Amino acid sequence: MVELVLFGALASLVGWLVHRKQRQRSSAATAKDETGIACMVKGGPGGARWRPGRLLTGAGPLAWKASWGGRTVVLPTGLRRTGLRPPSMREALGLNPRARIIECAAGDEVVLIAVMPEELEPVVKALDSA
Repeated sequence: MVELVLFGALASLVGWLVHRKQRQRSSAATAKDETGIACMVKGGPGGARWRPGRLLTGAGPLAWKASWGGRTVVLPTGLRRTGLRPPSMREALGLNPRARIIECAAGDEVVLIAVMPEELEPVVKALDSA
């Protein structure tokens, strides 16, 4: 019986230490991370495929930071919103089917930005103010 109590106390201590370390790592990661909205971009800086990243909406021009590689690319100047639509069946295979696609144009260049419905409003405001 004593062994079970000691084992339970030890398991609780280890669980608490692991949880504390995870909290420290996540708070450090969010402190380092630039403010931005998670999205996927196709065309423009993303190329011909959907690329995950973050739309940086801080002071200055709109920029997009890739999740892989971490390169930051400034979106074309004069980018304006031209449409909003759900993903097609083919696009839904690579995106979340709940996502919404914001169609944007800058001159003859077309940029598609896919965001989740919860993040749609901040992206639209950022695009309209840019």
